[in-house]
Amino acid sequence: MGRVSDAKTRLMEAVRELIWTGSFGSTTIDQICEKSGVKKGSFYYFF
Repeated sequence: MGRVSDAKTRLMEAVRELIWTGSFGSTTIDQICEKSGVKKGSFYYFF
């Protein structure tokens, strides 16, 4: 069960960093997944 939490945590950290360095409107799902190392399907699973 820890792996799931780790993936979601990595996604949230990537979102925070991308929005902080760029902007909310310019941040894409592909960028978030690439930065966090999480597959796009997992992104949609959590959100």
